[in-house]
Amino acid sequence: MTEDSDRKELERRLAQARRMVEQSMDALTTERLQELIRDLEEQLK
Repeated sequence: MTEDSDRKELERRLAQARRMVEQSMDALTTERLQELIRDLEEQLK
């Protein structure tokens, strides 16, 4: 994969995680998704 396609994949996963956290019904799932979001955001820097 190229750097550009890697970045697009990270951005896609980040958007998906953000959508999922909005629909999350329990605190544990929300916390795990927020941790994933932080990790993805860090990778995109």
